[in-house]
Amino acid sequence: MDSEFASKKKTHKALWKEISVKLKEIHNFTGDWFQCQSKFNKLTAKYKAVEDANRKSGEKRRSMEFHSEMMEVMGDDPKITPLKTVSVGVGKGVNVVCGEKDDGEKGCEIVKARGEREKKASKRKREDELFELLTEVRDDRRRFQEEQAHW
Repeated sequence: MDSEFASKKKTHKALWKEISVKLKEIHNFTGDWFQCQSKFNKLTAKYKAVEDANRKSGEKRRSMEFHSEMMEVMGDDPKITPLKTVSVGVGKGVNVVCGEKDDGEKGCEIVKARGEREKKASKRKREDELFELLTEVRDDRRRFQEEQAHW
């Protein structure tokens, strides 16, 4: 049902209701549409975590229940398994990730590693930014006062 989920003709809720009805008919499933959606989302998150861990060097191979089934369903999804991930020495904790984006466009972006802190701006740069902000506020106040005087 990937194409139906990608299409905007039906809501996801309606599609999950269809799935739960089919599961009730075929497998005597007793849950509702929300439970189906939740279970699928949890399985997808677990599968992505396992695949991410397995892509890291030095990690012990991981697996999960229904791993082969999830691989069939999610194997070519670029959100789960990107086309290509390249790490270059841009800086500590910074990677360049290349692949296909959600809209189908290919490209690269610089991604900061989780847990890394932004480099603190220099004191001079912060002073310049503060001066610009104060100047902008002053100019806005003058324009406002001039508009008020016209009324």
